[in-house]
Amino acid sequence: MGRELEFKLAVPDTRVLEEILFDKEIAAVRQGGYVLYDMATVYYDTENRDLSKRKWTLRLRQENMDLIATVKTPVRADQTRGEWECPARNMEEAIEGLIRAGAPRELIFLTANGVQPLCLARFSRRAAQVKFADGTVCELAGDVGIVAAGQKESPICEIEVELKEGDGETARAFAVELMERFGLQQEPLSKFQRAAALVEG
Repeated sequence: MGRELEFKLAVPDTRVLEEILFDKEIAAVRQGGYVLYDMATVYYDTENRDLSKRKWTLRLRQENMDLIATVKTPVRADQTRGEWECPARNMEEAIEGLIRAGAPRELIFLTANGVQPLCLARFSRRAAQVKFADGTVCELAGDVGIVAAGQKESPICEIEVELKEGDGETARAFAVELMERFGLQQEPLSKFQRAAALVEG
């Protein structure tokens, strides 16, 4: 925990998503079947958007029956970013737990006057691990749903490749292979960024 390398790929529709998830070549490296998650994520910020100004993301996500708090810091030059998680029932527990998990202590000061819900994402995820010949393990996930703010919504249909252990270049090569084989484009914006854009749009 503490460092994330993830590649997010936009998928044109659910038919193509199914084709990718159940592709024979992917099945050959997939470790078991897909696990289904129902995700409901609320993103938080301060009244003055202090976290967004620093390109930080603070969220509380329900994953099936579990509540998980996460804070992410900006993407670095090597495409990794800081990421810390902890179980939490509310944002007060979340801030304390994230600091214990190793998140920057600056989070305490940034949120000292409280945070409030900003936008949200609701989606279903099918996820499985894929393992490559060099021992690298990635999570392959297909997400379908929406991001929303107020009365505005925008659809989600995408693939995520997240490095779990091993060589980041192997994960990168796998993402590039998916893009080339299925005609995909890298999604430059996170779910939070797309949801937050609805607030300002």
